[in-house]
Amino acid sequence: MDEVQGVVALGKLILNFAGVERATYREDGKTRETDTDHTVMLGVIGCSIAAKLYPHLDLGKVAHYALVHDLVEAYAGDTPTFNISPESRADKERREKDALARIEKEFTVFPWLAETLLSYEDLADTEARFIKTLDKCMPKITHILNKGASFKEIGGEREEMVAFFDRQHADLAGGYAKEFPELMVLIRTIMDITLEECYPVSR
Repeated sequence: MDEVQGVVALGKLILNFAGVERATYREDGKTRETDTDHTVMLGVIGCSIAAKLYPHLDLGKVAHYALVHDLVEAYAGDTPTFNISPESRADKERREKDALARIEKEFTVFPWLAETLLSYEDLADTEARFIKTLDKCMPKITHILNKGASFKEIGGEREEMVAFFDRQHADLAGGYAKEFPELMVLIRTIMDITLEECYPVSR
């Protein structure tokens, strides 16, 4: 594959990616968020937060990782992870691994793509870990904007959301996110706002 064919193939890949609908909804609570919606949101918010809280980070790398972080879903599709079973998680990981191998094979003419994806998957540097951490916050933003439409659609209750957020925050804090204490405070605050917006407590 030469560069021209590669560019056309990349265009097709991105259009496939743009057609992937996520479990979450846009602000109207009816239109599914797409992978490109999510990617642009993560990229802009990620660079904004990094510049404000972590000016030592390389914003170019932050943007690179945000751009490609979910690109395997162009082939593997999006898999909701709320209360996901071990079997479904294993299947998700297998499909995404296969998709990454396919991208690596198909786009040898542009090695940056697979190299960046592999670096992100390996959490090879601080910027990758930053984007991986912030990525967990993006669904909360859509929940706030649509009052938890997707969560309520599957019959989720406030107590389930509380438990899920608590587990997720604890896992992040004890893992790759521990080097970002300020970001973790921000994420916890957004989680609290999400709960209030989706399941307001009567006063």
